[in-house]
Amino acid sequence: MSSLESSSAGAGTPSTISLDSLPIEVFLMICERIDADTLVRSLMYVNKQFYDIISDNYLWKKRAMHKFNDCNVAFMLTSAYNENTFNWKRFAWHTELEESCWSEYETKTTTTVFSGAHFSEVDAVIMAKDGNHCISASRDRSICLWSTTIGTINNPVVHKIDSHLGWVWDLGIYDDHHFLSCSWDSKVKLWNTDNFTQISQPIQTFSTDAAVLSITSKENFVAAGLYSPKIIAFDPREPEKRLFELLNSHTRSIIDLCLIEDYYLISLSEDKTVSVWDLRTNNTVKSMCLSKQGSRFPMCASYYDNMLFIGDNRDCMYWLDCSNGLYNVLETVKLVKPINDSRNYKLNCIKCTNYGSIITGGNEGIVYILTPTNPPKVIAKIVDSGSEITSIDYQNDTLVVGYVSSDVQVWKKK
Repeated sequence: MSSLESSSAGAGTPSTISLDSLPIEVFLMICERIDADTLVRSLMYVNKQFYDIISDNYLWKKRAMHKFNDCNVAFMLTSAYNENTFNWKRFAWHTELEESCWSEYETKTTTTVFSGAHFSEVDAVIMAKDGNHCISASRDRSICLWSTTIGTINNPVVHKIDSHLGWVWDLGIYDDHHFLSCSWDSKVKLWNTDNFTQISQPIQTFSTDAAVLSITSKENFVAAGLYSPKIIAFDPREPEKRLFELLNSHTRSIIDLCLIEDYYLISLSEDKTVSVWDLRTNNTVKSMCLSKQGSRFPMCASYYDNMLFIGDNRDCMYWLDCSNGLYNVLETVKLVKPINDSRNYKLNCIKCTNYGSIITGGNEGIVYILTPTNPPKVIAKIVDSGSEITSIDYQNDTLVVGYVSSDVQVWKKK
């Protein structure tokens, strides 16, 4: 036996060192250097000791605050926010995942451009619930169902011609197996996603009094925002019966609708106002004008965890605290200036589906992936088509974008 081996053996030094034998302080230092996705999806499930340590809220709070200590984070400004009960693990995980993917989107995502099916502007796109298909609707009156799986051909699975008798303005997911479309023909149609074909007929058709520009829904409830200043609600079980009509909430077209926690119906109008309707009491809770500057009006909205993000038809985003039915404007966030300063920037769509990012698109033809902070940090600036962006959806690690050029583009995380 060598003197070194003898010395080691005499000292009783263990022959191997494992993670679970390390002091907790050392283990935490190692965790700080491991990406959040590995911690959440792998390491914390190795054993109970790791699970208890990695589940600790303080670990994730420290990780998150180190990154966002110099700006306002949207979700931490609401009245419902509680520092001790906030889901710091999910927040840190989402923010790291989004930044890791989209800051290197050219290598960490695959992209497919769907072209040739539509011959006019694509005004609406949505992801289907199965995560493997997206749906697009166009001013050519057609609806297309596309496969978003990696390596798919760029032909639609289904191309439903003349799905309406006018421009198709908006799409919405009704449930796991059905979607909605609305059109200038004053109709809202409910379709079966699973059996959608070129010869499919809608399951239900709801008739309104004017062109339908926006729709939203929940179980047994469909609301339509009209070109005339009216909102009409239906129950799919009784399509000919109207649940209610809102006639006095606005004085101009209803641009967008959004449901908050199934209780509140939010409407955005060209009259520059945002209106909040309580579905339980059938009363208007609040009506507000977000900006008094010139011709600005609210254009698009997206909701996540007590925060409603509203984009106007210029370059501003507004944060509304939806907790406890307050709907107070917390922040007005100036977005990135357009490349072409000679024309006014128009924000057409906004999407927030997790803690990690807000996605916007407009007439500049650029998809911006932003942090949910003020000031916002640009995680990625995707300039692929250059055509004006009309609509965005982001679900199941898949981003789908519709363009004025009639194309649809999909980015899918690898």
